[in-house]
Formats: sequence, C-alpha cells, structure tokens
Amino acid sequence: MKKTTTKIATIGIMSALATGLMFLEFPIFPAVGFLKYDPSDVLAILAGFIFGPVDGVIILLIKNLLFYLLKSGDIVGIAMNFAAGVSYLLPTVLIYRWRKNRVVEIIGYIVGVIVVSGVMVLLNMIVVPKYWKISFEETLKFLPWIAGFNAIKFSIDSLINGLIRKRIEKIFES
Repeated sequence: MKKTTTKIATIGIMSALATGLMFLEFPIFPAVGFLKYDPSDVLAILAGFIFGPVDGVIILLIKNLLFYLLKSGDIVGIAMNFAAGVSYLLPTVLIYRWRKNRVVEIIGYIVGVIVVSGVMVLLNMIVVPKYWKISFEETLKFLPWIAGFNAIKFSIDSLINGLIRKRIEKIFES
C-alpha cells in the first residue's frame, strides 16, 4: 500500500512539475518560432524509466491536459506534443527495460530520437495542411525543420535524463 501511495503521489507531483516546465519554452529555430523547446518531457521520461512506460505516458497526458486548460487552448498543438512525447518515450523506455545497462540506455535514446523525428514528420504531413489550411507542397518546406527540431529537442531531453536518472532512481530504491 505504501509503495502504491508513494508512486501515485510522485506521478502527481511529476505531472504538476512537468506542466510548470511547459511554460519555459523557447524556439530552437527562429525561422519556425512555433516549434518551441520545453523541458517538460524529461519528467515523463524519468518516470518511464523508474516506474514503467505507462506511468510516463500518464504524466505526458496529465501535463498536456493541464497545459491545454491553463494556457494553450490549442488542442491540435497539445495532441501533437502528446504524440511526440509518447513516440519518444515508449521505444526509449522499452529498450532500456529489455536490458538495463548504460549502453542499452544510450541505444534507447538514439532509437527514441529517430522514431519521434520520423513519426512527427509523418503526422505533420497529415495535420499541417488541414490545420493551417496550406498546400501539401508548402507543408513539405517545414518538414526538415520539424525533423531537426524533434531530433534536437529529444536529444537534449535524453542528455538531461541520462545525467539525472541514476541519482533520482536511488531515491525510489529505498
């Protein structure tokens, strides 16, 4: 019972912190200012490593819903943010859980970055023409920026998680 209560409380706290971190956003590429980096996915990834992928996805869901209600009001942007987080988190965490060591962890990060970059290019090919009401040809101009943005964003998240995960994990081992 104590472990379950602690886990639920921790997921709630991580969700709240992740929501707050979503407000710390800045563009990576000034040419496409709508693509903004925020460090909020680090907490979901961390939870995925510590508790499991479902808990990481729950944090992604909660932080996106809260951010939607508190600031954005942009359901498409929030859905895309959630899709990006899930498409990175799942392969990264599942690969790490397969064999828990540093080399496999790094492989997980690399696979996660590749998967999220590909998934977001494909989703943007579908969503952007309808959402922004622009031609598919015009959308194609954004795809290198979108792939680059996701590769950089989730590489930064990987680096942060790789640096802090072991220290945070130790807190939950006792």
